[in-house]
Amino acid sequence: MMRPVSRSPLLLVLVLLLGLSALNGCAAKKAAQPAEAPEDAGYPQIADPLEPWNRFWFGFNDVFYMGIGKPFSKGYTTVMPKYARERIENAYSNLLFPARFLNAILQLRPDKASRELGRFIINSTFGLGGLYDLAATKPDMKPQRLDFGQTLGVWGMGHGFYLILPIVGPTSLRDTVGMVVDATAQPTTYFDAPYLLTVGISAVGRINRLPEMLDIYEEIKRASLEPYVASRDAYAQLRARMIKEALKDAWVKTGSQPQQ
Repeated sequence: MMRPVSRSPLLLVLVLLLGLSALNGCAAKKAAQPAEAPEDAGYPQIADPLEPWNRFWFGFNDVFYMGIGKPFSKGYTTVMPKYARERIENAYSNLLFPARFLNAILQLRPDKASRELGRFIINSTFGLGGLYDLAATKPDMKPQRLDFGQTLGVWGMGHGFYLILPIVGPTSLRDTVGMVVDATAQPTTYFDAPYLLTVGISAVGRINRLPEMLDIYEEIKRASLEPYVASRDAYAQLRARMIKEALKDAWVKTGSQPQQ
């Protein structure tokens, strides 16, 4: 029987920490790539009033990533070949369909919502519960990135301020709130499922992405004289770009400028 489940504060914190690492990985991936166009140069930088705090945790995370994350990642990739990791990634992404579908609707992007629905139906049936991303074989059915932090930005809410969380990495006040909302959209939230099941599923998904994320992080460190600043700027530019793209195809224009 489906029913909303009241979640303990500790569980929400755990789910938030696990979920935010995906956002961190995407920001890092953009930072590691060359600038695609000069259009990002006009974006204002994200406010960083907590820079001493953020720099402390940036250093802490670096020690954690290199001292614990990297050895664990090497062991994980040895035990889990690429084929198995791809199946886990596909299934995990398919499970998070409700959050993406809901955000497409909230962003007034029915085309994106219909694509998400189509992807979910195809991959859940012919793709064996999402283990195989068969929908992606069609050019117009590729995976999408839709989250509630982006939705808030589409409707005009700014970042608030930059924030680095222990282990998680770069985020902002707005996107932290967004990730909490996205976490509650996971299907296990509305079933009589043990709290640890939700946390466990999120943990598996995040751990599975760890090797790629660490590779990107190390690439940023090698390519930047000041990795902290590079990571912060890349995060702000990525989020602004995502919001700008969302505003372009929203049915009702909610703003004229991408919000930080």
